[in-house]
Amino acid sequence: MMMTTGIDWVSQSWPWWAGGAVIGLLVPILYYLFNQGLGVSTGYATLIKAVLPRTPLRWFNSARFSDRWGWRLFFLGGMILGAVLANYLAGGPFVSTGMGILTSHLEWPLPLVGLLLFVGGFMMGIGARLAGGCTSGHSIHGLATLQVSSLLVTVTFILFGALSANLVRIFLLGGVR
Repeated sequence: MMMTTGIDWVSQSWPWWAGGAVIGLLVPILYYLFNQGLGVSTGYATLIKAVLPRTPLRWFNSARFSDRWGWRLFFLGGMILGAVLANYLAGGPFVSTGMGILTSHLEWPLPLVGLLLFVGGFMMGIGARLAGGCTSGHSIHGLATLQVSSLLVTVTFILFGALSANLVRIFLLGGVR
């Protein structure tokens, strides 16, 4: 039997059930500590409020973002730092421009790929705003608190995510599997 080190434990993919259990424990912990649900899109909005504190957009000036240096900003930073650190500990580069199968099969210049990802992220942000939350907010927090609207939104996310991924695979990547 092979013994794993701490670095192996951090840098290797976790089984689905372990990752799910850790993420699932965040819901009661966040309610206990902050009386708030988990949501990544709100973290991005908090980042925008921190960078642009005097934005004229009403939504960013709501009570939700009154503490622009709140826990959500650190949660967002921790996700990014954790991903970079896990990649580095696994022997990968500290910073990479590769996006897996997308950049290995799509021979576009880096600025064009960046623009594609920015537009996709922007569209996801609009969708999260229209849906009243992002996939983590609805699929983790909303389902854990038995909200029917979150079930409907989660099913919609999954269906259109699968459709979009297949359209990208077929039309942009030439049917790569």
